[in-house]
Amino acid sequence: MRQLFGKRTILGVATLAALSAGAAQAQQGDPLYRYQWHLMNYGQAVLGDTKPTVAVDLGIDDLHDYNIRGKGVVVGVLDQGVDIHHADLVANVVPNGSKNFDPGRPEHDPTPTTPSYGHGTSVAGIIGAVGWNGIGVRGVAPGARLKSFNGFGDVSTSLSEDKIFYAWWNGAEAQDVDVSNNSWGVGSGSPQTFSENQVDAYEKPMAAARNGRGRVFVKAAGNNYLQRDVGGSRPKCAQVIIDANVGCVQTGLDPRNNLFGVMTIASVDASGRRAVYSSAGSALWVSGLGGEFGAERDVLSDATQTLYRGYFGDAIYSPAIVTTDPSGCAMGYNREDAEAFNRLDHATSAIDASCDYNGTMSGTSAAAPTVSGVAALVLQANPKLGVREVKYILATTARQVDKDQPDVKHANGTLLVPGWRKNAAGRLFSNWYGFGLVDATAAVELAGRFKPLPALVDSGWQRVAPAQAVAIGGAGAPAKLQIAIDRDIAKIEGVQLGLATDYSSASNTPFPLQVVLISPKGTRSTIVPAMTSVSSSAFKLDFVSSNAFLDEPAKGTWTLEIADVPLAANAAAKGKLNSFKIRVLGH
Repeated sequence: MRQLFGKRTILGVATLAALSAGAAQAQQGDPLYRYQWHLMNYGQAVLGDTKPTVAVDLGIDDLHDYNIRGKGVVVGVLDQGVDIHHADLVANVVPNGSKNFDPGRPEHDPTPTTPSYGHGTSVAGIIGAVGWNGIGVRGVAPGARLKSFNGFGDVSTSLSEDKIFYAWWNGAEAQDVDVSNNSWGVGSGSPQTFSENQVDAYEKPMAAARNGRGRVFVKAAGNNYLQRDVGGSRPKCAQVIIDANVGCVQTGLDPRNNLFGVMTIASVDASGRRAVYSSAGSALWVSGLGGEFGAERDVLSDATQTLYRGYFGDAIYSPAIVTTDPSGCAMGYNREDAEAFNRLDHATSAIDASCDYNGTMSGTSAAAPTVSGVAALVLQANPKLGVREVKYILATTARQVDKDQPDVKHANGTLLVPGWRKNAAGRLFSNWYGFGLVDATAAVELAGRFKPLPALVDSGWQRVAPAQAVAIGGAGAPAKLQIAIDRDIAKIEGVQLGLATDYSSASNTPFPLQVVLISPKGTRSTIVPAMTSVSSSAFKLDFVSSNAFLDEPAKGTWTLEIADVPLAANAAAKGKLNSFKIRVLGH
């Protein structure tokens, strides 16, 4: 078993040679396995011009050899639709188990017909591509069963709430799903309306699934750290916000990322650091491996290299994830009418000429299915685990990456985003990585001997709205509101909160308010950093979360602080804090 990042030791030459030989044997069963650095990384040459850093992988090690492959676990993929006939997926696809939402097409066949729709097939391959079948790639959980729900269908391209409900719990095809992968989200910098009734409407059926054990929901954090969409139509983050290095749009602004049953996933690249696009925030749970762009200088045109480097720098040459692509050269990312990024692209490829695979899948969309795959391995090891146990296992076995992550400060010295911080219970947490990079072997080992968590205790929403709103001063004079929690929750599993101000902010300008939540034990969690991108006529957060307080006691006084960070010490306040609410869950 390889170890790194404090838990694992650096590999020696002999060990590297053994791993290389083992990978060569594995490659005989899956020819593209050697390029799947996220599964087994011994520093080998892969697609892209940068080699991965040794041992930056999911820590699967010998699990597959010991037949821990996700057997008996069903994973649902809510996405654009999966090519369920793909030669490297079909054996793992549940017959008639998928749902097509588009009219006029077979009900149980969500295979995309739009040429550019490769996203869902790539996601499904990361999770559960068939292993040892003599072709292509291997999934993180190559024995898991797959179901596809094409919420972003060929006809209706928007994901409506009724489709989410169907795929998450209502639909006939969803009833036996154990893990739900959701590589989608809301990218807007505007806070979303999301009521307490909506929270209940999601969380209650989520927890009731799997005979009351709760379905495991895995969700992409978003690709909005830079909020740059090459050739797309999304609003771009102002350069001054990018320069502040706090992340353009916080992942907690997507309300479903804050649901108690959801694990929100950040993306780590092949060097073991935050991928350039990966959205940050206190709502993160753990990180998966999403890589970067996988481009190769000898393949990609000079013009496109110049364009992408202008946005993302040399990250475009860092490895992406190699996975399945819709069958044939007319569909998906790897198609003849799309520009080639690396040596795997197009029918002229000397690596694989089928166009059934691509080596450019990246984003938190790729990181999330790596975690879904690990969750499937965990559930094979112990099918009786509930969602709370799976979440806790993945968090407490995750590996600290980029342990020298720097603090981000304002020009006046105010701390905006802390690096890694240890909370009062001794748990390390980062607004870039959550609890760290998932470790499959450590998680499976713990799952096999894990005792069920005590019954969930919910404080319910507690709130304060003073008759006189509190002026929001500068960094030295923040507005404060406090709430006392008297429920005896010895160990926190999640914290949700909301707030309302009368502070107005223009679109795409640095948002000056710093929002911090402080636990009774003194742990500080940055909920919204100043200098990020927020647009609101009167800044209000209906529903946001922080996972930074895991295992701390909940009882005592919780403090919300909001400061107008750039405001001069002697300047008049420009807004007031009107209300604060909080809900703590744990045992």
